[in-house]
Amino acid sequence: MKQMQPPQISRLEEALTLELTEVLDRIKELEAEAAALRRQIAKAAAKRQGLEFATRKNSLNRVLAENSVLEALRDAEKPLTTNDLYKRARLSNTSLKENTFRTYLHRMKKRGAIQNAKRVGEWRLSS
Repeated sequence: MKQMQPPQISRLEEALTLELTEVLDRIKELEAEAAALRRQIAKAAAKRQGLEFATRKNSLNRVLAENSVLEALRDAEKPLTTNDLYKRARLSNTSLKENTFRTYLHRMKKRGAIQNAKRVGEWRLSS
């Protein structure tokens, strides 16, 4: 019985594979650079908002999200939906999960900073 041999890779395929590997390596480097820039932006925003001494990253992210909610509600003429507020909060923290954000809203409601509007899922500043 004759054994089948695997097909040989051509020089063109080899060169393209090498080039693809180099491109993927550059993409990884750029993603790492983008993450570093996001961290720097978060630090600058924290300093601007007087939060540079927050000891935990989670605390910083929570305060940034809460501040964006309060700012959005102050600027709004009408109540805003949870989704609108979530989109706004994601500008300060792109990795913010929706469930985490909902817990932030719940905490803010318990503290009395915000309250439900007439419709479910809409928020406004407390009186």
